[in-house]
Amino acid sequence: MRRRHIFYFFPFILMILILCEGISLAKEQKKIIKPSTIRNKTSGNVNGYYSMINIGNFGYWLMHTGISAHNPHRESGGIYPLKTASVIYVDGLLWGGLVRENDPQKPQLRVGGNTYTNGTQPGWWGGDPNDERARIYRIRMDWQHLTSNDVMLDAAELYNVSIDQVTPQMASEVIAQYRKDWKEWPVDLGAPYYDVNKNGVYDPLLDEDGMPIIAQFDNNGNLIAGGDYPGLAQADQVLWFVVNDDNPGRTGDFSGSPPMGIELQTTVWAYGQPTYGLGQIVFKRYKIINRSAFVIDSLYFSQFSDPDLGAFRNDLVGCDTTRSMMFGYNAYRKDAFFEKFNLPPAAVGYDLLQGPIVPSPGDTAVFNFLKLPDYKNLPMTSFNYHPVTFSEEISSNYAWTLMWYSAMQGFLPTIDLSDLRPMTVQTGPHAGQPTKFPLSGDPTTETSETADLDGYVEAPGDRRMLLSCGPITMQPGDEQEIVVAVVGGLGGDNLESLRMAQTNDLIAQVAYNNLFKVIPKPPDTPKVKTAALEDKIVLDWGWNEEAVKRTEAKYGFYDFEGYNIYQLPSPLAQKGDEGVILLATFDKINGVLVIENTFYSPEYKKLVTLPVQYGDDTGLKRYFIVEKDYINDLPLYRGSTYYFAVSAYNYNEQFINDRSLESALSIVTITPQNPRPGYEYNGHLEKKLDVTREGSSDGSVQVLVIDPTATTGHDYEIFFHEDKDTSSATFGETFWGLYDKTTADTITKFQKQHKDLLNEDALTFDGLLIKVATPSLSMKSFQVIANGNGPLDPPASAAADWQGFPVPDPYYNIWPNMANRSFWFIHTLPNGNRASFDAFMEQTFQYTGGLGNPGVEGIHHLIPHDFEIRFTGDGKAFDSWNTRTVIEVPFELWDIGDDADPGDDYKLVPYIYDYDNNGRFNLMYDAADPNADPGWADHEVSPYANDPWSDSFYWIHPTNNTAGTEGFDKMIAALQNDPDGAVPWWAPAGYANGDYDGWAGMHRMVLVNWNGGDVTTATSPADYNAELPDIGAVFRLVTTKPNTPDNKYYFTAPAVTYSTEKAQVDVAKINVFPNPYYANNPQESNHLNHFVTFNHLPGKAVFRIFNLAGVLIRKLEKNDDSQFFRWDLKNRNNIPVASGVYIVHIELPELGKIKILKVFIVQGVQVIENF
Repeated sequence: MRRRHIFYFFPFILMILILCEGISLAKEQKKIIKPSTIRNKTSGNVNGYYSMINIGNFGYWLMHTGISAHNPHRESGGIYPLKTASVIYVDGLLWGGLVRENDPQKPQLRVGGNTYTNGTQPGWWGGDPNDERARIYRIRMDWQHLTSNDVMLDAAELYNVSIDQVTPQMASEVIAQYRKDWKEWPVDLGAPYYDVNKNGVYDPLLDEDGMPIIAQFDNNGNLIAGGDYPGLAQADQVLWFVVNDDNPGRTGDFSGSPPMGIELQTTVWAYGQPTYGLGQIVFKRYKIINRSAFVIDSLYFSQFSDPDLGAFRNDLVGCDTTRSMMFGYNAYRKDAFFEKFNLPPAAVGYDLLQGPIVPSPGDTAVFNFLKLPDYKNLPMTSFNYHPVTFSEEISSNYAWTLMWYSAMQGFLPTIDLSDLRPMTVQTGPHAGQPTKFPLSGDPTTETSETADLDGYVEAPGDRRMLLSCGPITMQPGDEQEIVVAVVGGLGGDNLESLRMAQTNDLIAQVAYNNLFKVIPKPPDTPKVKTAALEDKIVLDWGWNEEAVKRTEAKYGFYDFEGYNIYQLPSPLAQKGDEGVILLATFDKINGVLVIENTFYSPEYKKLVTLPVQYGDDTGLKRYFIVEKDYINDLPLYRGSTYYFAVSAYNYNEQFINDRSLESALSIVTITPQNPRPGYEYNGHLEKKLDVTREGSSDGSVQVLVIDPTATTGHDYEIFFHEDKDTSSATFGETFWGLYDKTTADTITKFQKQHKDLLNEDALTFDGLLIKVATPSLSMKSFQVIANGNGPLDPPASAAADWQGFPVPDPYYNIWPNMANRSFWFIHTLPNGNRASFDAFMEQTFQYTGGLGNPGVEGIHHLIPHDFEIRFTGDGKAFDSWNTRTVIEVPFELWDIGDDADPGDDYKLVPYIYDYDNNGRFNLMYDAADPNADPGWADHEVSPYANDPWSDSFYWIHPTNNTAGTEGFDKMIAALQNDPDGAVPWWAPAGYANGDYDGWAGMHRMVLVNWNGGDVTTATSPADYNAELPDIGAVFRLVTTKPNTPDNKYYFTAPAVTYSTEKAQVDVAKINVFPNPYYANNPQESNHLNHFVTFNHLPGKAVFRIFNLAGVLIRKLEKNDDSQFFRWDLKNRNNIPVASGVYIVHIELPELGKIKILKVFIVQGVQVIENF
């Protein structure tokens, strides 16, 4: 008789079972998992027999026989949070349906799967369950880069020991298994992989050890390394195994049914984010294949779970039909098992993210993470729960099939399928009514009076729950998929924990909705280089351009936000540990400052919303200069070792819990020191290098030495180029690149320019921080370069500095700017709100280059040319709005190109908007339109009503831009002949034919007579201090001159030099510390680790250590690039030396030198444990 775990709903079911099986009741017993009859295929504890997902905050065990969420060491196998108490005793997948096999000896209705016992055996259909490949495979994407601490933590969980009990063999077995599974990933059996080249075939690129190389891509998505490789859904850890039901003994033992012909491939995965929402979730994908020769119809699938939320006698369960989710939670605010960890009881949920597919024209399903038209995925079709209180011994019986199948359909379990009885609502206004979704209320927001909740009709206790979906039909060879998220939640009490599980489930749903192509992830960990100087340390994470791009890329729903720099008390310390100090945060200038996350706080024992990031809009910076020991508030000491770390964080303002995710710390160990013997750094930290320029521009370059140990002494050239790829997001932008003239190598090519050199958002190349600035496309200066008295040198201002206009004389020392004692500004047509320079830019360049250039972007059609308004007294313009005739105006408009080259000037055609319709270009005055509001003729550039403005004019560029007046003359002649061919003021080039053709330059420009007279009393322009600027006056509009491909900058880097002569002299600096050694060294990490350190050594050295009797007690050899070397104060027999004076003979074979030192050692108490 085998021990079975059974459940009963009502006494009549119990009576039937007693009569049928002749069993008797016994007292409550502990739940039992039957041992596997399949042999353990490998020795040791890390093998293919069982394994676990443990990279996040959820520990989830699996066995190669098909049982899941059960720990072979200690029963319950769903541990949440990781390393604490259990939330699941066991779970599994069930299936039941009608197998249309015409064999009167076999029932057609069959049920299979796994719960407390196996209805399956290891391996694929038709395979040997004892085959070595019929095992569990477990991989991590980062297995080749795990730290010793990572491996020890993993081993402790797998072997069910504390971390200090992990042996080197255990750690070695963990890595060996990751290595083996990565190499032998069974794609041919159905294991998932990344099909990088999308050819449907697993063809990885292997390294010299036969390991698949993970694909790497550039920023344009081009493959640059690797090929196909194991994995799924961008997961950090993936587990895969396959089982089948081709074992009548197992299926009969499980449910009394014959096999159904099912092969089940299970993929389980998780993400390495233990402190964030995604790390609270374990994902499972079941692939079910009908390997039989028969149709299976009326088929249901069920996710079974026995939740134990700490102690198993106080559980409650429920379902959420809107999420297709079932969940378990503790009935009480406290639980004895969780209190051992000073935690409230956690909660757990199962979300059916993807049910089986059925035909449904017009709908779209998901299968294999691809969209499948004209199908749909079934949701949860019923929920069942079982308040069990005992276990009994019964023989295998087909009654199990009947009861399971009735439960899968959403009815009370029964052996009489002709008399199916519905489940009923337990509480709330619909209590007693039939339902397939009992306990569907939300315990976090509803009560038993308003909703159907557990714990009122039946007392809290040991629960089972069953989420089912169906029915479907499977033809021979058909495949189906089911995707489930197992979600944990931890809050301040039992209900807050359930609320957190619901919140975390939203993250699971979002990840699935994006087909796991976009998942919440922290940025890539920065790659940090260090430079150890005599009294400073440089941390540089801007040296690797590709790594920076990966770290700062927008990923999923998160935007990169900034960097944190920490000092650590030890190399194993993590953020939040005692002694860790945040030194600086470099974040984007975007108004995102303090970022808060919501999470459970063990300190406050409740959900809290607290700051996790402290930005202050400093701007991005990718290096940090350490100037002292911040932990101890002391100077940096040469020879002392320090620990620092850099991390990156992102931000999503829409999220509630995880608004910011922070990367793992990039931890570096660094020791301040002098240059190695013979070496000299000719570059000084943060020294500015001399830069020369080729070509004219308003750009600037600054080159700073950031890492004096890495500079090359090479000659460099900074060049510029325009992105001409029309499909590129940066098409038309100008980038800078760096060319090493010494080696003829292009180091970088697509670097963005900044507006000024104050911006620290720059990368480092060869130890140099290179900042390149170019002005924004704008106006650089508004000037009067001549008036009626002749040229002005320096020029006078021609705009309002206080409104933001750039002018050459912001203090207006040249006053007035006209010989007629008036002062004139350039501005735009007023409307009461256009006083500022920004308003001028928006109005003046709205359609420059032609209709369709938004904002001020059209100004790029004019740059780098400059322009002039020349008051000659005999200009011509086209009245485009009123008379449609050519009229006389006192000025001319000129595109002067390069102001240093008068030979490229060409004359433009003014379009006049004759505001007062008098056929003349003149100033406005209120009396010209007595019906308008008083003061309408005053420009808002200043607060007084004495700044009259002129008719507005528009700059039209003839397509014929021959230097001089040819284009102007021909367009004016054409307009005089027939104005109907005129181009509109907003026209792009090519809009009109022949001499009419021109394109829109600046528009809506006016001249303002600043303090010219009271506009409210003037009766004509003659009442002002001047009607017009001087004849002979020239207004110059100077544009900014950005860097272009015609510009180049040059500089030479300082060199790191070496000379043997200097190295021989530096031998005198070789020393040892601490000396004397008084039983302690501040650098020693524990009581077993004793040493003194020799410094200022060349690469090779031979140490011979003698006692005062002249006996050689130890010989040591050094052969590395470090200038430091440690002696562990042991002799040749690995025994600590006695206290006393020792003579150290140091031979330097590369330099032909010898150094002799005396070392005084005072040992502490020595305990020899082994001799």
